[in-house]
Amino acid sequence: MKKQVTQLMIALMGLSVAPMVFAQTAPGTGKVTFNGQLTDDTCVINAGDEDQTVTLPTVSAKSLPTAGAAYGSKAFTISVSQCPSTLSKVAAHFETTNMDPKTGNAINLAVATPAQNVEVQLLDRNGTMVGDTPLLLGNTGAYVSITNQAATMTYAGQYYATAPATAGNVTAVVRYTLAYQ
Repeated sequence: MKKQVTQLMIALMGLSVAPMVFAQTAPGTGKVTFNGQLTDDTCVINAGDEDQTVTLPTVSAKSLPTAGAAYGSKAFTISVSQCPSTLSKVAAHFETTNMDPKTGNAINLAVATPAQNVEVQLLDRNGTMVGDTPLLLGNTGAYVSITNQAATMTYAGQYYATAPATAGNVTAVVRYTLAYQ
């Protein structure tokens, strides 16, 4: 019986794969190839930096009167140590969970009295330090050098309006992974 079920599953999988193969060759289609590399070497995220809470300043909703307006930034750091000598640079790669696909920002997840038309935008503060650069979720911040097996990366979060903002609570969660050069 187990052999028959396995053969049936293989046969069904063969039926469902055939149309997909045909669709990939049809006009108006394309493909995406992903390349990457995994390493055995890693730094250790310092205690207290792996799960942080950053409290953005309380600002007036009138500070965010139109789509694209940003206000109320607050910096935070991610520090690492015990980095192997095989690594020379590190950065945080911010994952796409809870992301608004139109803006690349973190959506407002507040449940109790949520502010409307507000997201949290990340900023990369490791670049030239001449103004902060928006850092869209799914991207990696500027790499910082590892010195004496340690490094500190600095980022910020700020309110970002998708339309005129309304008063209320804002809660956003972003996840990150360490990336290396």
